[in-house]
Amino acid sequence: MKDWTVSLVVLLAACAGGPAKPLGPVSTIAPARIEAISHWRADGRVAIQRGDEGWSATLRWQKSDEEFLLRLIAPLGRGTYQLTGNNQQVQFIAPNGEQFYSSDAESLMNEQLGWSIPLAGAEYWLRGVIAPSSSARSVNRGDDGLLLDMEQAGWRISVLRRMQVDEFALPAKLFMHHGDLKVRIVVTKWDLKPA
Repeated sequence: MKDWTVSLVVLLAACAGGPAKPLGPVSTIAPARIEAISHWRADGRVAIQRGDEGWSATLRWQKSDEEFLLRLIAPLGRGTYQLTGNNQQVQFIAPNGEQFYSSDAESLMNEQLGWSIPLAGAEYWLRGVIAPSSSARSVNRGDDGLLLDMEQAGWRISVLRRMQVDEFALPAKLFMHHGDLKVRIVVTKWDLKPA
């Protein structure tokens, strides 16, 4: 997987998404209420770019209390990569069925995929809220109070588009940048079970 390259045009097209759907009247929901959603699933696409190398996949990211599942389905029949676990143990399953274990999700992703994101923070960023684990800088919010852009844990996070999900306006397109690593996520479907 580390050797996969995808042309920049294909990479950007994978996460371009369609036109933004109007949100209509959105009641401002306190970030604490969004942060408190402990059971959720986001389906969509992810594109990773590091220098001239890129990779894209179908994404399923699921969270249930302390447990998480991150499934990446590579294009052209290249298989499914799955990361599951909690804050004590993480399991990575490669497309050939081989399994790897670690107590640290980031290092396991780096070993097996050649890139990683800080899952503990990114699960908040994906919902458009600041992770409680560290302070954020350069926080920019829209007139509705919703997060547009910030820096946290060495990452730049931008919410580029939102969609209405029940009473919440959740990110539909997210950009995360750290050093030479760029991650674009387009969420096509949210499934929420608020706490």
